[in-house]
Amino acid sequence: MRYYSVDILSPSKIVAKNVQAESLLIPTEKGQINVLENHTHLVTKLGTGMLSVFGGPDYGDRHFSITTGVCKILDNKIIVLTNVSEESTDVDAERAKLALKNGEDKLKNTEGLSLEDIEKYRRKVERAKLRIQLAGYTKNHTI
Repeated sequence: MRYYSVDILSPSKIVAKNVQAESLLIPTEKGQINVLENHTHLVTKLGTGMLSVFGGPDYGDRHFSITTGVCKILDNKIIVLTNVSEESTDVDAERAKLALKNGEDKLKNTEGLSLEDIEKYRRKVERAKLRIQLAGYTKNHTI
């Protein structure tokens, strides 16, 4: 089996480097794509969602939150450039729940908020929901 080498990078840190993957599920703006052996070369815009790296029998599976960005697949190298990312094992579920509540509270009464602020809080709510899902996934699965 041929493995992909996966790098996940955000502006603030290297989230993962040289992660070995047999296959991946990647959230794109147009839906999720499944990257299997001999996948075509591709550059695509990322959506917000969970990126799953399946290591196969030789490496463990790993899961990451992804918040927009770009993904490049070239030969056996995958580079994910994302605005915000976190590995499932690093998620603070309580903090994510608090962020969700705060974002939802802000969106309950949008009077006085600009369109940019409303969009900002929508993204925060979406990201908080993803982090909560990721934390629950980690708790219920062996990673």
